[in-house]
Amino acid sequence: MRDLSRAYISVIIPSYNSAAVLPEAVESVLAQTVPADEIIVVDDGSMDNTAEVCRRLGTRLRYRRQANAGASTARNAGAAMSRGDWLAFLDADDLWEPNKLELQLAALQQHPDADFAVTAAWAESSDGGPPQYMYWEGSLDPHRMRRELLVRNILTGICSSLIIRREAFEAVGGFAGGRACEDRRLAVALLECHRAILLAQPLIRLRPGPAHWTDPRRHRAEMLRFINDHAALYEQLDPLGHLRRRAMARVHERTGMHYLENGDRRTAAKYLVRAALLQPTLANPWRVLINAALGRLRSQRRPPAPSPASAAYH
Repeated sequence: MRDLSRAYISVIIPSYNSAAVLPEAVESVLAQTVPADEIIVVDDGSMDNTAEVCRRLGTRLRYRRQANAGASTARNAGAAMSRGDWLAFLDADDLWEPNKLELQLAALQQHPDADFAVTAAWAESSDGGPPQYMYWEGSLDPHRMRRELLVRNILTGICSSLIIRREAFEAVGGFAGGRACEDRRLAVALLECHRAILLAQPLIRLRPGPAHWTDPRRHRAEMLRFINDHAALYEQLDPLGHLRRRAMARVHERTGMHYLENGDRRTAAKYLVRAALLQPTLANPWRVLINAALGRLRSQRRPPAPSPASAAYH
């Protein structure tokens, strides 16, 4: 059994225009029952007072500022300057439960062949509703998980729950800089030859903060980019194309639901019909379309997207 009691843990927090929520994220790391050895905040060219907030937090963290290049580049920059044997990541608008590191390290110690661990999550709602428990309850076979990741994100919150051995992180080149769907990209790469541990305890809290998507068109474009970037892998795993069709159906579904959340029912219906035609077993498109036909559909328009001066990653 490997001894992780002397492992050096580095926590990397990318932050872009997140000064309002960053202190809580940092405090959730400082409150860990097993403390991290260092906390690194990478300020990704913020236009708010992130630098001042980090100065107020003092010597409890290391601060680095870079020109805006995206969350994944910021995470990689933090990893490169870190000293840790193990790297943990937390988005600036999310929180850790106090025993997050303790339970992950205990699980990794029990499974010395594992290279990384992720946890379940509580996903808070933007409308104030109860948080949703997010956890992959399907097969833990890495090949099956990898196939499913090509269709949808089964590891919600990995960018805030991941703790990973440095060698494994570096072996896959870290996060895909300049690419969205970075959590799925990293998981697909890792599961090819590295073993994961999934903890069913919800040890992170995902909050709908400034780094969440507001533009359906851009989000759709990035999901399509993910599929195109993995075209060879889709072909390798399923030459008949069923896997890619499922992935496209999910893109249409997510796009439709995103437009619905923004109050655009007509555009939402267009994409939900496409999703239903590609994969008739998807529940959301039929539910929304039937309720719309019966006049029972209620869509709640999200608050307007932030202005360019205050917009965060997405």
